[in-house]
Amino acid sequence: MVECIRLLPHGYRTVLNLYAIEGYSHKEIADMLEIEESTSRSQYTRAKAMLENILIRRKLIDKPKEDFQWLPFALKNS
Repeated sequence: MVECIRLLPHGYRTVLNLYAIEGYSHKEIADMLEIEESTSRSQYTRAKAMLENILIRRKLIDKPKEDFQWLPFALKNS
């Protein structure tokens, strides 16, 4: 999983880590990174989709998107 996360673009990976793993809010992330809160939300959403595609391509998951339980350690949903 960590190897797959490392494949994400830097901005996506940063927001994903801060939100899903470290538990910061999108508001807090926006303040830290000096970006809009909406940018944090969209990068998080795009990071999840990109990570899901990477996991599917590497045959680590095979579920369609609607059934995918995203990151079992995620603290909250977007």
